Amino acid sequence: MKLPVLLSFALLVLTGCSEKKPDPQSLSEPAYSKQYRNQALTTIVSLSETNIPTSGKITLMLEVHTPDGVEPDFPILGNFIEPFSVADGYSEPIQTLPNGKSLHRNVWVLVPGLPGESVFQSLEIRAGRDRIKTEPISVTVTSLLPPGTDELKIRDIAAPIEQLPEQQKKRRSIYSVIGIILVLALIPFIIFLLRKPKIESPRLPHEAAFQSLENLPEDPVQRIHELNRIFRTYHEARSGVPMIGKTAVELSVVLDDTEILQFLETCDDIRFSNKVPDGFAVEAEQFVRSTIEKPKEVPE
Repeated sequence: MKLPVLLSFALLVLTGCSEKKPDPQSLSEPAYSKQYRNQALTTIVSLSETNIPTSGKITLMLEVHTPDGVEPDFPILGNFIEPFSVADGYSEPIQTLPNGKSLHRNVWVLVPGLPGESVFQSLEIRAGRDRIKTEPISVTVTSLLPPGTDELKIRDIAAPIEQLPEQQKKRRSIYSVIGIILVLALIPFIIFLLRKPKIESPRLPHEAAFQSLENLPEDPVQRIHELNRIFRTYHEARSGVPMIGKTAVELSVVLDDTEILQFLETCDDIRFSNKVPDGFAVEAEQFVRSTIEKPKEVPE
C-alpha cells in the first residue's frame, strides 16, 4: 500500500511544481481601467501599465458594448497617444454577452517615445445615436540611462593643475600684449579699406544692349516688348534723342529713318493688340542686332 501512495504523492508534487506557460493572448490585470456608460452604449478603457521604462510597452484595450446589430466607430489613435506609437494591434471576433448586447474589443500595443510625462488625449466612441468621450490618461515614461548621460560634455580625466599667482599674472600680461599688437595691426588695414574708392567701370551702350539680348523671354509678345525697350534705350544713349515712353508718331518728328519708324510703329501695334505677326519676332531681333553692330563696323 505504501508504494502506490508514494507514487501518487510524487505525481502531485511534480504537477504542482511544473511551470505553466502563460497564454500569449491573455492580458494581465490592467494598471488602469475605467468604464463609461451612456444609454445603451458602454465603453471600458484599460491600460496594462501607466509607468514604464523607455524600453517597455503598453497594451491598450478598448471594449465597447452595443445593442445587437449596432457597429461602433472605433477612433483612430493617431495624435491621441503622442509621443507613443502603435507597434501592433488586432481586433477580436464579436461576442454576444448574456444580456444580449454585442462585445467589440480592440487591442493595441504601444511603445513610448521620449521619457517624461505623457497624456493620452480623450477618445470619442460612437454607436448609433449614442456617444461616449473618455477622460485623458497620464502615463509616465522613465529613462533607463543615469541622469545627465544625455548631455554632451567633454570632461577632463584629471583636474587641471592650479597655477601660481605669478604665473597667472604673467599669462595675463602676454595675452594683453598680443591683443594690443593685433588691434594696432588692424587699424591701418581698416583705414585702407575705408579710404579705398570703389571703382565701377561704366558699361558702354552696346555692351549693355548685347547683354540684354542674351536674356530675351520665350513668349513672342514679351520678346517684342523687350526688343523694343533694348532698341529705344540703346538709340537714346547713342543719339541723345529721348525715345523711352514715346510713340512712333511722336518720334516721327525727330527721326527721319523710315526703317526705324516702321519698327517702332509695329512694336506699338503689338503692345495694344498682343498679337505678333508671323516671322516678326525673328526680323525684330535681327534688326536690333544689326543696328547695334553698325557703329562697331570698321570702314574700309
